[in-house]
Amino acid sequence: MKKVLVVLVSLLFMGVSANAQNEFYPGWYLGVQGGANYVTSNEWAINHFKHISPNGALNFGYDFTPVFGLRANISGPMGYYPVNHKSLGKFFYAQAALDATIDICNIFKYSDTRFLSPYIFVGGGANYRLAANNQAASISPAVRAGLGFDFRLSDLVDLSLEFQDNALNNKFNTLEDNTYFGGEILKIKRPFKWDDNFAALLGLKFNIGAASKKAAVRDAEAAAAEAAALAAAKAAADKAAAEKAAAEKAAAEKAAAEKAAADKAAAEKAAAEKAAAEQANASVKVENIYFDLDKYVIRKSEAPKVDHIVAVLKEFPNAVVTISGYADKQTGKPKHNMTLSQNRAERVAKALKDAGIAASRITVNYYGDTVQVSDVMEENRVAVVVTK
Repeated sequence: MKKVLVVLVSLLFMGVSANAQNEFYPGWYLGVQGGANYVTSNEWAINHFKHISPNGALNFGYDFTPVFGLRANISGPMGYYPVNHKSLGKFFYAQAALDATIDICNIFKYSDTRFLSPYIFVGGGANYRLAANNQAASISPAVRAGLGFDFRLSDLVDLSLEFQDNALNNKFNTLEDNTYFGGEILKIKRPFKWDDNFAALLGLKFNIGAASKKAAVRDAEAAAAEAAALAAAKAAADKAAAEKAAAEKAAAEKAAAEKAAADKAAAEKAAAEKAAAEQANASVKVENIYFDLDKYVIRKSEAPKVDHIVAVLKEFPNAVVTISGYADKQTGKPKHNMTLSQNRAERVAKALKDAGIAASRITVNYYGDTVQVSDVMEENRVAVVVTK
């Protein structure tokens, strides 16, 4: 029994794990089956086909995982028993059982669209045989096992084919069998007595729980798709309205831009004429940009001078500028001072270019320490900017 429990728990765990492979919906199902059963007896002289009787079953179950489920089963109604070596009698019975079902394929990989799903089941219950031929009614335990095949027709319906073996005590077929195999011939004692009620059943299985859950999911997906379609239609209408408004705004802005361009052209023409007149009267402007010893970085204190030069050049578009770099003779070697004066002049030129002054308006010269612009040593560390 412990081994059986371990196997069932393992299969249940595997069923939960299989759920990750595909979408599984646990739920109830109802099965209706019909077919035939064959009741064994040691009175084998009677034609075996005469042991076959009609059978039917009703199943109501629940699939907990893709692999494991439980079902309640009710079956019946008729069987035959040997009256003597040549004839059989008829009796009626009803059997109730509880089965554990195991889906074989889903142990390895779950699929909710598989056409053929073989399964096995084991279970037990009780069999009630009605009185027949002066034999009293009786209740006997039943142990069951079998193999079945579900053929998927839709989410709701499967075609079910099942083969069963119902092991019952010897009173099931009404009369006591002999205590020997082969009667008086072999006289081999039977270790225990039972009757096997074999059954083959075909029917329909209605997956009412899982199908309804799938339908609910599909309805939710359809509702979401419809909402998305409505949202897309509204978005398209809003986009069309926005595009129309944007087009109207663009037309208005274009007209305004054209007017502004015309006004600007007129203003620029007037400004150019004014600048030309002012440039004709403009005087030469000189700015000295001083540097630290052996440096060519523009000091913060000198930056306003550069800004002023930029302002003048922008105010007078036709003005040009000459930048001459120097170094003091008292420090440094001539070759080094020549490079230093070049760097100072070019650093001022770069500042003007970075401020938007065209390179064509700038001329750069450098003289090292060959020319001293002042008797004061520090004032020879300079870039002289001449604007005219």
